[in-house]
Amino acid sequence: MEWPRAHAGASNVTGVLRSTCDDFRVTESLPFEPVGEGEHLYIFAEKRGVTTNAVQKMLARSCQVPARDVSYAGMKDRHAVARQWFSVRLPRGEEIDLGQDVRILRCARHRRKLRRGELEGNHFRIRIRALAGNPETSLAQLRATGAPNYFGEQRFGATGGNVAAAIEWMRAGKPGIPPFLRSVYLSSLRSFLFNEVLAKRVTDGTWRCLMDGEADLDGLPTGPLWGRGRLQSTGAARGLEECAIRSHHEIALALEHVGLRQQRRALAAIPKNLSWRLDDDALTVEFSLGPGAYATMVLREVGEFHDAARGAKAAPVGAASA
Repeated sequence: MEWPRAHAGASNVTGVLRSTCDDFRVTESLPFEPVGEGEHLYIFAEKRGVTTNAVQKMLARSCQVPARDVSYAGMKDRHAVARQWFSVRLPRGEEIDLGQDVRILRCARHRRKLRRGELEGNHFRIRIRALAGNPETSLAQLRATGAPNYFGEQRFGATGGNVAAAIEWMRAGKPGIPPFLRSVYLSSLRSFLFNEVLAKRVTDGTWRCLMDGEADLDGLPTGPLWGRGRLQSTGAARGLEECAIRSHHEIALALEHVGLRQQRRALAAIPKNLSWRLDDDALTVEFSLGPGAYATMVLREVGEFHDAARGAKAAPVGAASA
């Protein structure tokens, strides 16, 4: 299925996203500064055309430590020039060689490891080529209201394959699989349910409104990241969430049984310091997003952009239904 957009007019604008890695640049920022001492070496690296997991393995080999001693705050897309932080439990030594696709920009010591999700946010600079149509009305709307905070294609696989595989695994009784794959499956199912709730709020026109019984986050409406426990919402907000989840009861039940607890995620992604420049048939957009928000899902409110790196549209994200 294709989850609905919030802003009209995006389908009138087309272009090509990620013609090269340099067209998609992301820079990660931490909410703290390494203190300069401690057994954990923090590494700010620029990767090009490789995955975050690949860099994790490179660091483990170079530093001669187990992969579990290398951590990072967030996954970054392979088809991009991405600057992000890693930490290595490395009491001594700082000689590291990661090859030509990864460049080390900075090293600093800290007293504890870097944890998943421990981000202030990400800054994006994205160039869209072969632009057709005028994106400025949609960009102005985006600046004013933000975008639905959908989970993006990276979470589900190019054609929703992660969700389909996760459902098959779930129906087979959740047999033993590698921990990383198990995490991918559970995350994709949880994200799918969230997107289903958000899609209903977009359709109803309430994705930016605080409904009766809303469990808000810093003044923004939220949706459930499904797990064990009671929904934090009440009243009309809870009724809408339960209605959206009802047809996916099997998935919700499975997420409760694996021990995940109910959490919340904002329904709106608000790009900060949004700016853009038009050059002939190219659009360059810059903005910052908080942790967990997807730049590609923000851009789908601007236009229908073909993702050259994936061989598919980056904007409409499909997922298999249960």
